[in-house]
Amino acid sequence: MRSASAFVLSLALACGTSEPSSPRPSTEREEPAPAVREETRDGASPPPAAWVEARVEESLARMNASDAGRLVAQSIEAHGGLATWLSKGTIAFEFDYRPLAQPERRMRTYQRVDLWSARAHHEEIGALPSTPVGGAVAPDATFDSPLATFGWDGQEAWITPSAEAFPSTARFWSLTPYFFLGMPFVAADPGTRYERLADAELDGITHQLVKLTYEDGTGDAPDDYYVLYLRPDTHRLAALRYVVSYPGFFAPGAHSPEKLMRFTEPTTAAGLLLATRLDTYAWSEAGPGEKVTEIGISRITLGESWPDSIFVRPEGAEVSALAPAE
Repeated sequence: MRSASAFVLSLALACGTSEPSSPRPSTEREEPAPAVREETRDGASPPPAAWVEARVEESLARMNASDAGRLVAQSIEAHGGLATWLSKGTIAFEFDYRPLAQPERRMRTYQRVDLWSARAHHEEIGALPSTPVGGAVAPDATFDSPLATFGWDGQEAWITPSAEAFPSTARFWSLTPYFFLGMPFVAADPGTRYERLADAELDGITHQLVKLTYEDGTGDAPDDYYVLYLRPDTHRLAALRYVVSYPGFFAPGAHSPEKLMRFTEPTTAAGLLLATRLDTYAWSEAGPGEKVTEIGISRITLGESWPDSIFVRPEGAEVSALAPAE
């Protein structure tokens, strides 16, 4: 895990593997700049305006230093703007992840995330695999595994009642869905490098491509990379390609096969344009292949305030460490 002086939350998604097949962010963020530290937040809540202004100024200066970074900045603006995103301070949503070849590994949680401390709290919904992706859970639904509660408290990941209660590791999954939903806003995080690639066609449209890589020491898996597909007419994010190099799942130097994720069914929440459907496909030089994962996102709210206590590891909860690759 990266040091607190870094700020990026890196996403990765590996679908159709025997390991938890999903994006992986790191779970720490830098402290506010010294000039604004005299203002503090009570629990998880919208931050002081000075924090937002300083962060936006730093991020835009860094992105606008290159053509590739400017394209990312344009995309963030097209989705509602970095200042709007950061000013909310918190986000809550339901994330329904279903690998089509492994329905027993469905992961459906309602989660609360503090954008400024990267703390997270998940409650597993755990309906039967036959429930449609993103569909409502019936009051009399039965469950095929114990419900789990887990999260990241700013220092460590935890899970209860046990690590076996959830298909993924708490350390990997605590901030993974947030980072995924947060694209392209999280592409502004320090530690991110931008590279302009040649334009490429997807679904009959020629897109502008930007590759995201990460500085050494950024997150649990700085060797992850993502290729953003940006529509030249609207600047919106249409899809991304990615690999996973998370060391809990892969040996040093290894990573998952490249996959493609489409960002569809957009909705506007608190002035931000967010995708609510994120389907993943196998990828090759010939283009997208078979669909391997469906993801539905619902019940999105931003700007709520919560006490610090919701992120604290409960008594008896297991600590989720970065597992070594087998």
